[in-house]
Amino acid sequence: MPHHILIAEDSPSQRQLLAKLCRRLPGVEVHEASDGRWALQLAQQITQLDLVITDVNMPGMDGIALVQAMSRLVTLPALMFLSGDVPELLSGCTRAAEELGFSHVGHCAKPVDPNELLAQLRLMLERQTGGTGPEIHITLADIMSGLAHNQFCAYYQPIFDQYSRQAVQLEALARWQHPAHGLLGPQFFIGRLEHDDAIMLLTRRMVQTSLDLLDRQPWTRGLRVSLNLSRSLLHDGDFFDWLLQEMETRRIEPSRIVLEITETLAFNNLGNTLASLLRMRMRGFELSLDDYGTGHTTLEHVRDLPLTELKLDRTLIHDIHRDRRSWSILKATVDMGRQLGLRMVAEGVQNPDDFTYLRKHYSDLLLQGYYLAMPAPANELRQRLRWMADGADSASA
Repeated sequence: MPHHILIAEDSPSQRQLLAKLCRRLPGVEVHEASDGRWALQLAQQITQLDLVITDVNMPGMDGIALVQAMSRLVTLPALMFLSGDVPELLSGCTRAAEELGFSHVGHCAKPVDPNELLAQLRLMLERQTGGTGPEIHITLADIMSGLAHNQFCAYYQPIFDQYSRQAVQLEALARWQHPAHGLLGPQFFIGRLEHDDAIMLLTRRMVQTSLDLLDRQPWTRGLRVSLNLSRSLLHDGDFFDWLLQEMETRRIEPSRIVLEITETLAFNNLGNTLASLLRMRMRGFELSLDDYGTGHTTLEHVRDLPLTELKLDRTLIHDIHRDRRSWSILKATVDMGRQLGLRMVAEGVQNPDDFTYLRKHYSDLLLQGYYLAMPAPANELRQRLRWMADGADSASA
């Protein structure tokens, strides 16, 4: 079944160019509209709309009004904003769309760079549909069967030190090798497992797989592994005791494990959260605050938690090379992290311009993103532990 892309652009030449670019993507059907009202009518008629590309400033119903109207659709598509105006306008549109409920939102300044736009569109379609098509219905029974048949595995994305250009850390990411649908991302199973209090089964699998990687592969010496903790596991003393036992069995130092929590999780039930984190830190585990910058964390909050790492969210990093407002925010955040002695990771480095900006202004940040290395299974990792000089996917170690 094709991916449906809707383009809302009042300029005929721009619309034609965008349509031509989109048709270079495999398995897509492109719909075109010259204004917001026409685009809204098409959006209401298309059964499975995957992606909308809209100019912000159009006569009549502009792109912002179009997105407001589309937020009432039953299923929300991914969004790509285009504008020749100031970058701050695009960033504001992105934030507004996210607050309206759109999960996958991007923006690109005019005149568009065809290669950069295509790369963003591919990524957005993959995230919107899981890379497998729009109609996949997964039940809890399907997930439990997959776990029982060892269909779940860990992919790892390297996190790089800028001075050595070597990976110093790996983030473990859950994937499902589904017998019918191929490789599925976490959007197909994490939410359901957490809702039904079954996330422990998957997390244990991820922990054991990652610890085995550190234990059995000599080339992982010196690498840390990041593991994501869910809300239920953060306060589960039995899980923590089990984790310690698994590490002691393999003689792996706790300092090689980074336990990641999100901002929302960190400040929900703060007293118990702080007690759990203090216990973990006391045993030598590294602690990371993930997606920093997406919530309402204050300096006081960060100071009170026994953190060793901040992961700066991709929304702060994307387009940092030209988003002047984000310059001040990033500088203040990095200065704070330095004063607190925290290691900092810039997530979502997706293009050469952002990469170059971070290299020039923040050489002490660790870098993570598709521009440097895609997530990969363990048997492909060794060739991805060093990035190439131009920042493309890493060369052999």
